[in-house]
Amino acid sequence: MKASVIRSLAAEHDAETLQAAIDAFIEEERDILGVPGEDDGERLTHCNLALRVRQRVDQGEDLRLAFRDVLGEVRALLQNE
Repeated sequence: MKASVIRSLAAEHDAETLQAAIDAFIEEERDILGVPGEDDGERLTHCNLALRVRQRVDQGEDLRLAFRDVLGEVRALLQNE
């Protein structure tokens, strides 16, 4: 997982586009956005996290704060395992 990729995707694409990219990965195993990553799993993770950030931004949250909170949630989940 690369934070810079997630941030870029969230800044450059709207929620609808990110959701379409996720659907294409799941249903067709196709990368419609050219998402950087080592494999489809990493690219899908980038899209999913970018969508979570974008949804918070669309609700009025600052991109930087939304990004930090979403990645903080991921870190917390990983630490609890």
